Amino acid sequence: MNKSTALKKSATTGRFATKPLGKGKATKFAKVEGVTTSSRSAKTLKTYSDRGLKGDALRSAITGSFAAKKGK
Repeated sequence: MNKSTALKKSATTGRFATKPLGKGKATKFAKVEGVTTSSRSAKTLKTYSDRGLKGDALRSAITGSFAAKKGK
């Protein structure tokens, strides 16, 4: 693993430019923290991912599916 000391800043605002972690890094963080997903949650994620949803749309769909089931 290369060690990079360069910090990326936005040229226009001067603020640090951040980007989403991504599924791979989020999985690694979850393993370190001891967080596991239930089979129901994994199935829901796979269903919406297979439909092509990403990012905010994916999060909204997953949140909506749990909220809808809660109200039944």
